Amino acid sequence: MKKLLGIVVLGLLFGGSAYANKSDIVIPKYFFANELTKESCSLKGVHGYGSWGKTYWEMDLAITHVSKKKNPELQGNNYDHLMELTKYDWNKDHEERSNSIYVNHEEHSNRLALLHGTIVYAIVNDKMDEHGPIITEVMVAWAESGVMLNTLTSKEISKLKDQGKVDRMCYGGGKAKGDSPCISHRPHEAQIYGATYIQQAYLMRDHFTKEQFKIVDNYIDALYKKYIGPWTLSELGGPRGFIQMADGTISVLSYLAWKDKPEEVAKWIEKGIGKADRVIYDDGYIHNNSFRGVRDVWYHSQGVNNLLGLYAIAELWGYKQFPAELKQRIDKTIDVLNLGLTNVKKYRERKDPSGLQNFTKDQKHATHHVHQMAISLDWLIDKYTDKDNTIVANDRMWKSKKSAYFVDRNFGFEPKCMN
Repeated sequence: MKKLLGIVVLGLLFGGSAYANKSDIVIPKYFFANELTKESCSLKGVHGYGSWGKTYWEMDLAITHVSKKKNPELQGNNYDHLMELTKYDWNKDHEERSNSIYVNHEEHSNRLALLHGTIVYAIVNDKMDEHGPIITEVMVAWAESGVMLNTLTSKEISKLKDQGKVDRMCYGGGKAKGDSPCISHRPHEAQIYGATYIQQAYLMRDHFTKEQFKIVDNYIDALYKKYIGPWTLSELGGPRGFIQMADGTISVLSYLAWKDKPEEVAKWIEKGIGKADRVIYDDGYIHNNSFRGVRDVWYHSQGVNNLLGLYAIAELWGYKQFPAELKQRIDKTIDVLNLGLTNVKKYRERKDPSGLQNFTKDQKHATHHVHQMAISLDWLIDKYTDKDNTIVANDRMWKSKKSAYFVDRNFGFEPKCMN
């Protein structure tokens, strides 16, 4: 009887909105913030990989910026750099430059960060009247060009796998071969792109003309139907790990914000909660994330970042039924991360119970540091837990590498701007 009762309780908690008061959900004005000011969200732009400027150099985030006025040696501007994405082919780029270990996505992710930066800059500096029409022009151009829409879908890739034309798993079919292709990264990246684009459209929703809004809305529907919806449902239904956009939960929330459907938010947060519950072990290790060969600590930190992101977004949006026991296990993942950063030998005494081989053992690919795109993980730990954030905050390699980013690509925005 106790077992049956437990199943019923879990079903109510993770399978539906039985404990979630839908009226509590309020989508913030700016998706990740109720207010944006220079004090609450003063982004400091830097030229990153794939930028038109020199990596790590300070970057003016104004869409109107032309470098010749200040730095003639750079010879570029934000508008032209953003508009170049209309000619981008992610399928081709991925085939030429990426493998199971490295996904070279900076050509689109760099521009998404810049787009976000130009919008936030315009908002906090009260320049939307001047910059808004230029930003919407860029966003409409991306929509009309169908950026990313030629990317292979998960369904198309499944067909290729069934035909024996590509490996069923990355790393050479799950055989720890890091230089093997990983075609599944293509729709994965397309859903991250789609979610981030939708967030920016949400910030700009009052600045599109009626005709522009229709173009952007159709484009968003296509991105959701082809990539965001299928990828998120697949990930949230499986065991694997916990990765970008809180395993797609934030991607769907982006779409629900754009469509103004707060009544559907709770069930998707609960899907994310259900997935988190399945992948976090009692001791704080994360299924798959924590056991990735010489990149294990790096992937574990990504899991921690996304788990805390899920909790933070749920709280910000008014979801009040986050399971206390699950939050305690999320907090334990921080203890495990701190162990990995200070004593990796001890960290690796915990053996992977899954037997998955989607990793590399080659030391030249080792990443014994916090994920560089989790740019505010120390802040998330400090704000949403009572755990020690100093070990992460003092990770010298992380601090060096993250300096090339001003947006956490796991979420599409800078977490410290949340309020």
